[in-house]
Amino acid sequence: MSEGLHHPFTGALYEPDGDLVRVTAKDGRVGRFRADGRWVGGELRDADPQLCVWIGGPRYTSNRVGSPPASSRPGRDI
Repeated sequence: MSEGLHHPFTGALYEPDGDLVRVTAKDGRVGRFRADGRWVGGELRDADPQLCVWIGGPRYTSNRVGSPPASSRPGRDI
């Protein structure tokens, strides 16, 4: 798994795991959670729901809405 994030305070690693989020604490305990932070299984039962959303939420290919055509951009005299 390569798309993980470390929690800035706890150091736990949050990684995508299919439709779930796998959280590995610094002491090695592991838990699996839904994208909304609800526990599914594992020894680790606490997770940051916000990071679970970031890791387990929907993926978008782009955050750009698009740019207007060059002829309609302000400040362009052609």
